[in-house]
Amino acid sequence: MTSLAPSEVVQAQAWTANDMTAKSNWKFLWPSNWKAEVESLENWAKNQSKPINDLNQDSVPTPKFDQLAKKIKHEIEFGSGVAWIQGEESLSKPTLNLLFLKLSLAMGNTIDTYGRLYGILDTGKDYTSEAIPVSQTNAPTGVHTDSSQRTVQPNILGLCCLTPAIEGGKSKIISAAQVHENLRKSAPQKLEILYNNYIRDLVTPGSNKNIDNILKNRFPIFEYSNEKLSIRYMRYWIEKGHERVNQPLPSEVLEALDTLDNELNSDKNTLSFYMNSGDMAFIDNTKVLHDRDGFIDTPEQKRVYTRVWID
Repeated sequence: MTSLAPSEVVQAQAWTANDMTAKSNWKFLWPSNWKAEVESLENWAKNQSKPINDLNQDSVPTPKFDQLAKKIKHEIEFGSGVAWIQGEESLSKPTLNLLFLKLSLAMGNTIDTYGRLYGILDTGKDYTSEAIPVSQTNAPTGVHTDSSQRTVQPNILGLCCLTPAIEGGKSKIISAAQVHENLRKSAPQKLEILYNNYIRDLVTPGSNKNIDNILKNRFPIFEYSNEKLSIRYMRYWIEKGHERVNQPLPSEVLEALDTLDNELNSDKNTLSFYMNSGDMAFIDNTKVLHDRDGFIDTPEQKRVYTRVWID
């Protein structure tokens, strides 16, 4: 019998959509008198051939934004696991990306598997026919955590909105702990199944995607370690991984995944919000899942976000 995470520990991490709507501690504004620090960042960048690659935490003093990053990281680690910074629309995209990276570096080291900053936009491709991230399409992503590779797990995921969609693209976040506790009450046997190891297909750049490596790329959906509940989930890559190695998922596992998906897509558990140009969001990628609606681009306005992974 699988040993589930203690309820008293998990409940302390849990929240519903109504809980988050009633709170404001996960919402942040830019610091007052921020322009001088942004100008310093812009002046530094003028003298760099590749400012995104060259930027370090100590390259430019930004004490106000560093203090903001400290508050954000505290909310991510010890609070809801979510921080939404409602930003300014006046900055150029290169400056906004630099500021986004500077805040990220104040929280930890970047994981550069996809590059320090990774563009989230529709490339016209189809993730069901090519081994590409869903983020390179305009399709709904499905509720998930980032990274399907066992050895690469970002602790913090950051998103910066450069240009919102003309229609759609709403962001969604879900507490893994809340979903876990709901399943403990309604379907404990199915919850136990989610603690087992499952294969994921490999889509990470640079990974050797042969069958042997896919077979090794297995890990639990829910895991309890060091007094913390964590989750790693994107159903599509689990099913694709098992399909590729010719190990179909048993019916009881598929039923457990269906039950999990029902909870992940419940309106009661899903907090939804639109990000505007200049907004940034950071989440704990080990305890908060995310999703977005499908969206529509036009020639005049294309949805473009930037993503960062932080160790």
